[in-house]
Formats: sequence, structure tokens, C-alpha cells
Amino acid sequence: MKCLRNLIFMALLCVGFCPTAYAQFKAEVKTIEVGDVKLAYYIRGQGKPLIMINGFLSTMSLWDPALIEELATNYQLILFDNRGVGLSTDTKENNTTISQMADDVAGLIKNLGYEKVNILAWSMGARIGQQLLIRHPALVEKAILCSANPGGTHEDKTAQDTESKLNDPNVPEMEKISLVFTNDEQGKLAAKDCLARLKEAVAAGIIPDDFIVSKETSIRQTRARTTLWSSSNENFDALKNIKNPVLLADGRSDIIDLPKNSVIIANQIPYSWSAFLVGGHAFLFQSHKQFSDLVYAFLQ
Repeated sequence: MKCLRNLIFMALLCVGFCPTAYAQFKAEVKTIEVGDVKLAYYIRGQGKPLIMINGFLSTMSLWDPALIEELATNYQLILFDNRGVGLSTDTKENNTTISQMADDVAGLIKNLGYEKVNILAWSMGARIGQQLLIRHPALVEKAILCSANPGGTHEDKTAQDTESKLNDPNVPEMEKISLVFTNDEQGKLAAKDCLARLKEAVAAGIIPDDFIVSKETSIRQTRARTTLWSSSNENFDALKNIKNPVLLADGRSDIIDLPKNSVIIANQIPYSWSAFLVGGHAFLFQSHKQFSDLVYAFLQ
């Protein structure tokens, strides 16, 4: 999310550094050609491959390091930047749509030599994940879609004031983060801890120093995520054809992609489960241990 991207810079200034034992891993960023772009990625962990598809204006570095640490004990994680984000390139023409980004993920899977992977997709990434399942089902074994949205007239829409705050550059960053985490004592503590972990992980080289997203990419992703996604029911209509096992997960207090959206999607996909954890839109960070246990149980 954009608020986390900006807040990392605040965290670098205001959160103290504490070295930890998990600093042994060093992220090695590579790039690979996928169609008309070069996607930046790094790999961590051992086991079955798990592609991590991040959300709106979020780079591969904006996964909570605590969550990544948990997941990497059981899976080989492939973390990457979507086109135009962070260290990945983009085209001169605006080809950014949810379906195009799903095709990018399919190309990444193939070009890295995987026949079939599991996917974990969050927020806008969960929209990309739906399209990946629809357009390239043979590449996916199981899918975890977090804070998902079905699009079109079937989506349970975000409140206008919430959407406006997310997109308004004049809204203070600490006010924005209250939208991603729950706006209570528990949520505020979770946000503070997450930012501290991000700062520590960057300093230790565990995650890349990769947080910059251009204004042009912001404009392109906003159009893809909102204008285009809300204008068609094609995604919703195609969900009923998905045969892959799918887990829909969300925070009980998510005010960005409301939990009802996960129920709507789960009711459309024949082989699906749903789970709701403590937290808001960033529930998988706020409840990272419980969520990683849920992921393990589902993928097993």
C-alpha cells in the first residue's frame, strides 16, 4: 500500500535499530525479461515455490519481514516488483491492467522454469491473482487471496472517504496507516512493530532497499485498480470456472477491501475456503503468526 511505502521513510528516521539472529540471509535481486518488461525479483527459502503478488504501489520489499521469515521456513518464496514498480521496468505505452499484470506473473513463473506454483496474493495483488487463476490455471496449484475484491457491480465498495484518504497526498501518513491497520491500540502497536521490522530488515540487507514508485506508475495502477476493475463484471463471471483450490482470507476489520468481498468471491469459486483473522487490511502483518499457520495448513 502507498501508505506503507511512504511510512518506511519515516520509520528509517524514527525507529531504533536492533540486530536479530535472522540477519544471516541477504536478498540478491535479479531481473528477468517477461514479455515487454524486465521484472526484478529475489528468492528466499526452501520447499515448494510460493509466488508472492503484492498490491497497489507496493514493492517486493513491502511484505512484513516477520511474515516472510515464517513462510520461508516451509516454502521457496519468489518476491518480485510488478511492472513499473520499484526495480522493474515498464513500457512507454500504458499497458497496465490487472489482466496484463497477471500475464506478467505467468511469464515470470514460466521463465524461472517452474511448471506449477502456489500463489499468495494481497490487496490489488489478489485481483491479479484472480486473473492468473482465470487466464493461466495450469500454472497454479493452490491460491491464497488476501483482502480480495471481485470487481464490477458485485464488489462491496470501499467508503468514499476511505478511498479519498488513500489517494489524497495531503492526508498525513499516520492517518493513512490507520486505514491499513486497525485504528485502535492493538492496531497502532502492530503498525509500529511492522515499520520497525522493515527498517531493521533493510539495514541488515534481508530485504532490498526498494521502495520507490513513480508518479506515472501510480497513475497507471490507479486506473487499472479502480476505473477498469470496477467497470466490468468479466472477472466475477469467470470465477465460477476456477477449479484450483482457493483460500480467501481477510481481516475482520478491513475497511479498504471489505471482508464481504471475500465471501462474495468464495461463493463463486467451487473449490474455495474462507478465513477471517484479527486485523484490518494488513491483517496478514498484524496477525502474521496465525496467518502463516493458516497458509501452512491450507497448502499442506
